Amino acid sequence: MKKTILFICIVFFSLLIFGQESKTKSQDLSSHYPLPKVDRRTELLSIVFRLAGNFEYNDDVYKSYVSDIHSHFDKYKDHPLIAFAIEMREKNGVSFDAVMYMAIYLSQPPSLDPLVTFSSKVPEGRWGQDNANKFAGLLKQFYTDAKCEAFFKEHESLYGIAQEKFMPVYKALDVNWYNQYYGVQPEGSLNIIIGMGLGGSNFGPKVKYPDGKEDTYAIMGTWSIDSTNKPLYTVDDYLPTIIHEFNHSYVNHLTAKYEKDFENSGTKLFDLVKAGMGNQHYTSWQTMMNESLVRASVIRYLLKHNPDGKAAKYQLISDFGRGFFWMKGLVETLGVYEKNRNKYPTLESYMTVLADFYNRVATESGSMFEIKE
Repeated sequence: MKKTILFICIVFFSLLIFGQESKTKSQDLSSHYPLPKVDRRTELLSIVFRLAGNFEYNDDVYKSYVSDIHSHFDKYKDHPLIAFAIEMREKNGVSFDAVMYMAIYLSQPPSLDPLVTFSSKVPEGRWGQDNANKFAGLLKQFYTDAKCEAFFKEHESLYGIAQEKFMPVYKALDVNWYNQYYGVQPEGSLNIIIGMGLGGSNFGPKVKYPDGKEDTYAIMGTWSIDSTNKPLYTVDDYLPTIIHEFNHSYVNHLTAKYEKDFENSGTKLFDLVKAGMGNQHYTSWQTMMNESLVRASVIRYLLKHNPDGKAAKYQLISDFGRGFFWMKGLVETLGVYEKNRNKYPTLESYMTVLADFYNRVATESGSMFEIKE
């Protein structure tokens, strides 16, 4: 009888502990992975650089929303902020992700204060400290002058619909894969931001705080609209892009840290595919290498979560067509990493192996494209 009671107690407490552990894990996941949302900071910056004429912020896929933007904001094209945004693009190359870096390094409007003191590298190197501070000051004034608050309030119901429609994509992402694959725990949150006027543009910036915390972002465009003129987000269409954009926050700093190890091979490979990469706005070998590792890691995710391999094969073909002719070998090399995690606990510990892979590809590419008569 005593043994039976003891057994029951052990089972009871085991279930209790298991339940507490499961609840804790669930809470931890939620704290690191907030619900997708439309963020006024990224909307505001995308509108500003739309008015400034940046082509990457002038997509008109969601025509009714873009029409609302122009109806409300075109009268403010002569605002000093817009003139300064144009200057920043033409003189400093502020475009693409540099714009979104500024957005996420600011507090929510109307305050729009820097979350971290701006420097030569914060929010992003193309800004520069003085220019970043000047822009933030002008942005505050623009927010008031252009009646931005009224515009956002008028579209709150639309933003709510977009957030609700994005939930199936949000739920489909295995956020724990990032910790497992890269071998590092997140020090902050993984945030999905829906960009209503971004069309097919997507970005993967992150905020670094002085205490070491990092908030990672997948800023997603809206490139599909349903028959009722509402945004449409399907898992097959949007999930690979989310995986891709979050990967940037784990990859970019590694390729920068080990830049010297990849410079020789990266330069040689970029010379071979420069035209095609330029068409995708990958204008340096460093950017190409970031994209290469990010894309290969997306394929590793798809291989793990889609056993039939069809999604991974489709992605591989797409990347090969974009000029990453070494992608199959890179994906297989990362497969070796996944099978030897005792030896390589983190992707960073595997970077020298990846460097060797690229050196081989760069050497072999010399004869790969030679035609002998």
